[in-house]
Amino acid sequence: MNIHLPQSGDRYLLSHLFPHQLHTMPSLQTQITAAAALQPLLANYRNSFYDRHMNGFNLKVMAAWIFFSAFVIISVYIIVIKKLKRVVRREGEREAPDFVLENIRHTLDQRKALFHELEVREKLNEIVLNNLAIGVAVFDKFKLLKSANPMFRKLFHLSEQNMNQSIVQFQKPSPELFQFVRELKNTGSGKDQIDQTSVRGKIIKLHATPVRELLGGKGGYLVLAEDITNIEAAKSQLELKKRLEIIGEMSAGLAHEFRNALSTLKGYAQMIENESPPSPVAEHNAQILSEVEDINSVVNQFLLYAKPLQPNLQIISGTSLLDDILDSFPDIHNVLEVRVIPEDLSFKTDRTLLKQCLTNLIRNSREHLSPDGMIHVHLEKPGKNIRITVQDNGSGMDTTTLEHSLVPFYTTRKDGTGLGLSLCEKIVSRLGGSINIESEPGVGTTVVLTL
Repeated sequence: MNIHLPQSGDRYLLSHLFPHQLHTMPSLQTQITAAAALQPLLANYRNSFYDRHMNGFNLKVMAAWIFFSAFVIISVYIIVIKKLKRVVRREGEREAPDFVLENIRHTLDQRKALFHELEVREKLNEIVLNNLAIGVAVFDKFKLLKSANPMFRKLFHLSEQNMNQSIVQFQKPSPELFQFVRELKNTGSGKDQIDQTSVRGKIIKLHATPVRELLGGKGGYLVLAEDITNIEAAKSQLELKKRLEIIGEMSAGLAHEFRNALSTLKGYAQMIENESPPSPVAEHNAQILSEVEDINSVVNQFLLYAKPLQPNLQIISGTSLLDDILDSFPDIHNVLEVRVIPEDLSFKTDRTLLKQCLTNLIRNSREHLSPDGMIHVHLEKPGKNIRITVQDNGSGMDTTTLEHSLVPFYTTRKDGTGLGLSLCEKIVSRLGGSINIESEPGVGTTVVLTL
């Protein structure tokens, strides 16, 4: 059998159509046999492109093959694109639940943060309410106590057990509150109701406001209670002070008239004393003049107490002030001990008024001093304030005398005016300070001025 080796073009086509098979053939004989078997197929394949009559390739066939190959490629591309779109769509559908969960998680976090903020605000409101100096309570429209802060419960002697109770049950522990709440008008009136009552020695101001929005829109009463005992006491003191100022101005005018009359009496007494020959009543002149001087001294102290004080503030030396006071009492240098801490202490005050005050205090101590007693005057500055202490170990004062020691004209001495300590209090108060007195019978008295 005649076997023809494949031509170069056939070998080329054979190597491209069956590369694996040709490379795996072990011998030339095997290759020849395979080539002979495939020769008809290769001839047809080659002839489909090659036209012997035209001695070249068949362009129409090649164009058809190219068109067919392009069609196959485009079809495969379209199929692959569609499949990729489906895959992307499936991935998007898979991610959609994650997006929803993320939104739900974000919403839950926002609500959690909001609830936390509400809890913080509620706790802050509770702290403020529990520490208010004003009592706050809520009653519903049936006048049941729904809520009350500690101050309200303290003012009316209530407890936690009284919550949600009717006002009828308040008659025994707090009849004043029962009376006030019972007379509250309908919550729809919208008018505030104010009253003032006394609860076990305290003056309580009550203020009730009907509010429809309370208790979830059911309506109720918001009741405020304030202890105004100190305020009322301050008002009374202010009114008393105003009345005393008016009386003081009137008394000052009368005192001037008294002093004018005393001056006249003193002048006539001196004329009688200087008469020649001496008058039969001249022997009584000394007693008349003595009494006139005593009355004149009382009038002068009263005028000093009654007239308005206008301090002349200036920087003074503590040591210089106490030295002047020592010179005013030359007869008691041995029992009067003064000390300034520190020695160069200076401060701003009215020298004349402060000296008058300390002179009155030392004079009182001297009059109650025992034979072996001592008077100590210490001036010091422990902080920002100036502290002056006048202490003696004299007879002291009992409780009653101590309570009335600052009352004008109150005195336990026959020749006393009762204006010494009162004037001291007025001076210290006008200088912006305070006075404190401690005393015990048989032990002594300590007066502390704080400026």
